[in-house]
Amino acid sequence: MLKKTIAALSLLCILAACPSDDNFSSQPKPRKDISLTRAEQEMTDMGTDFAFRFFSQVCKTENKHPNLFISPLSATLCLSMITNGATNNTLEEMKTVLGFSDYSLEEMNNYNQKLVSALLELDNTTRLGIANSIWIKQGFGVYDDFVNVNKKVYDAQVKELDFASPNAKNIINGWCAEKTNNCIKEVLKEIPEDARLYLLNALYFKGIWKNQFKKSDTESEQFTNADGSRATVYMMNMSGERFNYAENEHFSMAEFPYGNEAFSMVVLLPAEGKSLEECLPQLTDEHWREWSNTLSNATLNVKLPRFEMEYDKDLIADMQEMGMKDAFDGMHADFSNMSAADLFVGLLQQYTYVKVDEEGTEAAAVTIGGMSLTAFGPSVAIPFYVNRPFVFLIKEKSTGVILFMGKVTKL
Repeated sequence: MLKKTIAALSLLCILAACPSDDNFSSQPKPRKDISLTRAEQEMTDMGTDFAFRFFSQVCKTENKHPNLFISPLSATLCLSMITNGATNNTLEEMKTVLGFSDYSLEEMNNYNQKLVSALLELDNTTRLGIANSIWIKQGFGVYDDFVNVNKKVYDAQVKELDFASPNAKNIINGWCAEKTNNCIKEVLKEIPEDARLYLLNALYFKGIWKNQFKKSDTESEQFTNADGSRATVYMMNMSGERFNYAENEHFSMAEFPYGNEAFSMVVLLPAEGKSLEECLPQLTDEHWREWSNTLSNATLNVKLPRFEMEYDKDLIADMQEMGMKDAFDGMHADFSNMSAADLFVGLLQQYTYVKVDEEGTEAAAVTIGGMSLTAFGPSVAIPFYVNRPFVFLIKEKSTGVILFMGKVTKL
């Protein structure tokens, strides 16, 4: 393929959660499982595998920040939208990395549509909202089929915009602010001359613990960082409550549900005497399935730090290492199902935010992609003191779909 030249497409995938003064429904409705066909369950399993491979890859390449926080779900939805414009080897590589190698684009799209629709209906006490939009440079040709599948499957709002106008970036940023409760107000500082398309996916999450921590029980306590230094943090405390719990030679795990238990946070604390870094290689999809099956009800005395962090990461090298190579290569990328212009992904970056406190969890991520043309007994309370580096994730119960994953090594 000739080297691509002029046009550009940029994709922004936003997953955000922020403070809101609206009140949650106080009485959770009964939880309902998401019903999946055998093929859909296989796609879910492959999606979980992608989540752990994605997390492991980012852990390997992160060398600037002590903590990290990513959204596998955000990355999947974002890249799935792009995949609809790919063909030939570019298409196969993208589907393989995301876990859809054995399925058609139609099957991938139908699965994503069903999953998103089902997630939105699971818990009336958890805030979850999803919105998509496509902004096309005025006069730039994009195939109707590509636009229509994003309208139909991802419910995308589609608009043409004069990218040369000084107000263009403000319009896109304004949409982001509206869909994220003003938590993410700026995703574009400027629109470069070679930009041709922006696709945005916004997902909003805020979950309230089923068993909330009492603020009066929060105390200043010590957290031992990965480098051995100690920090004084606000440590939330809860004693004698029952949670799902398991332990093995690598981690002890506790699950803290939100609302009606459709969504939960699982915290993985390295076994005593082991560092998080030496245990991380054991955190694979295969081990996760095995360990999840051992979770059982136990009485815990919990110490969990109140924390808040931001994170960002350029994901191109990570995706290439995972096998998605052609999409980022101007000589080989094939997005001929998107436009007659030659396009390749020239930017893929994720920005995230998470806040954990006595009430619950707020989480946010912004993924920006730019395409350029080219069992334990109840009688004894088990101590679960999260006072040293740990991993955590937020998942849906019935399918196991992972929305977020994070690592904390320094507070």
